[in-house]
Amino acid sequence: MKDRRRRPDPTRTEDNLDLTVSIKNLSIPLSNSNDNKQSDNLSFSALLVCRDNASQKWGPRWLRQAGLDTTMLTEPDKGLSVARSTRPDVIIVEASLQDKNGNRLFRVFQDAADVVAPVIALCSNTKEVIAAVEADVFDVVRKPVEWQLTGRRAVHAAQSASKDVKLVEARESLSRALELADNARLHLRSRQTFEPVTGLPNKTKFIDLIQRGMSAAERDSNDLAVFVIGFSRFRLVIEAMGQETVDMVLAEVGKRLRDCLHNAGSVQTHASGLRTAAASNIDPMRFGLMLTCSRESDELAALQEQLTDNLSRPVEVAGQTVYLSACMGIAKFPQDASDVDSLLQRADNAMRDAQSRGGGFRFYCAETDAAAVRKLKVEHMLHEAFENGELRLAYQPITNVSSGQIVGAEALLRWQQPDGIEIMPAEFVPVAEECGLMDRIGEFVLNEACRQLKAWQIEGISSLRMSVNVAKVQLMTGGFVEMVQSILRQHSLRPGDLDLELSERGVLSGDYDVINTLHKLKSLGVRLSIDDFGVGESAISYLKELPVDVMKIDRSYIAGLVRGGKDAAITSGMVALGQSLDMTVVAEGVESQEQLEILQQLGCDEYQGFYQSPAVPSDEFCDILRDPEQAE
Repeated sequence: MKDRRRRPDPTRTEDNLDLTVSIKNLSIPLSNSNDNKQSDNLSFSALLVCRDNASQKWGPRWLRQAGLDTTMLTEPDKGLSVARSTRPDVIIVEASLQDKNGNRLFRVFQDAADVVAPVIALCSNTKEVIAAVEADVFDVVRKPVEWQLTGRRAVHAAQSASKDVKLVEARESLSRALELADNARLHLRSRQTFEPVTGLPNKTKFIDLIQRGMSAAERDSNDLAVFVIGFSRFRLVIEAMGQETVDMVLAEVGKRLRDCLHNAGSVQTHASGLRTAAASNIDPMRFGLMLTCSRESDELAALQEQLTDNLSRPVEVAGQTVYLSACMGIAKFPQDASDVDSLLQRADNAMRDAQSRGGGFRFYCAETDAAAVRKLKVEHMLHEAFENGELRLAYQPITNVSSGQIVGAEALLRWQQPDGIEIMPAEFVPVAEECGLMDRIGEFVLNEACRQLKAWQIEGISSLRMSVNVAKVQLMTGGFVEMVQSILRQHSLRPGDLDLELSERGVLSGDYDVINTLHKLKSLGVRLSIDDFGVGESAISYLKELPVDVMKIDRSYIAGLVRGGKDAAITSGMVALGQSLDMTVVAEGVESQEQLEILQQLGCDEYQGFYQSPAVPSDEFCDILRDPEQAE
């Protein structure tokens, strides 16, 4: 550190009376010749650059006596390089010495940014003293040099510089500590308001942004739309891929949402006032969007289109392709709610309504709230129903088209409450899948159906096979194959007695884990069926990859058979397709003799439906087996 305290004025008489007085007016006691011993234990170093014979003779001796480990140099051109290599604590240099470029050596030392040692100039005349002072050297000593005193002054210079360096280092350490503390506060604040995986604002921050947006929209007579975005069966993705891969998926989704908002600027050209837009990671499986929009424009429709395009594209992560089925709910301020919590809740209810319908967009309406309340109630009752044994099975006959013989039974889940009110599977099964009950319920259904089949076999009814519906969530759960094997062994059933029915959407998706599970089930000897064939969204090409034994044509095609036209043509094509792939083809929803006769003409293998019998309790099913005409 360069010292800037007062230097001696060579023009002043009092400053020249004693040529050994410090230019800093230091108070150094000169009595007691043994005082120099106080420096014996100091571990400072000095660089002495001189050509004067007296300085070469006495300088190193007295400097070492003062406690300075001294390096002496007589070649000025090497002065700077030696100073850089030895890094002395103080430099003592003859003021007359110059480098090869003609620069005074003391000024070279002063100007070098990487040389921090204080410089003491040994001056022969007033001109050199003035030059040294102008160069802002630490100290000036007039020749002839009193080396004993100069040694003390050199030690003092080294001590002062050391203190200055330590002070600078302390200040720098304090500055770094304060910077680290500020960064830590910013990081903590960031973690409190932003999700680390996606970098998007979290729910707390999002609520604050919505509040600000509502104020701006109200002031400018605009609307504010809040989107809540979820994904169907996202829990399955987590279970199948692990959290690390899922985090990469979420990060990509967050990026796509930001891109949508960035592009939303081109959508908002017709609106006036302050425009507000934000994306948020509400929780690990839901996202949010907020956008102010003009009441007269179709901005939301354009944004919906962008979101659909962005979120429908598959996500490629870690060498895997992930297909997401986005479900989006929208609520608007001030039409749908006047406060943040209600607005966000109603957008979430609309999203859940979209989830229950298989995906897409849903705008909030009063019926949405009623549906959300109903779903929550059903979920609560379903937990109690399962524990209280209110869930039971009914059995619908599966009949051979040609012979009219009953060859199987489909086990169908029924829920009748103690008050006699029946809740239909179409309502409670999706709730069971969403709330995580489907695994337990599915195991209960499979075990009860196998128990019943074994009971019928004991009674002498040995030609039936039992069909049981299986949800995709069960196929994605580890241990499903082992569970099936255990139940078959428990009830002493042949694997071929069991037919597992899977929805077309569940199996024709190209999901490796599902296909792998199907092949394992097939290796057990279990029969596999595709249920409701013809209403899914997947490619028929997957059929050739699946170990499926039975194709069940959806009832929607059978309903139009008698009218002919497209339904009849499609049904005929599906029968031919299934049989060409060595599958048994079953028609669902047969309700009349005319439909059955057409199926006979088409060569369909089996059928089920109200024409034979609705699903009935096990004792009534036995009556039908004994006298099939009772069911007609």
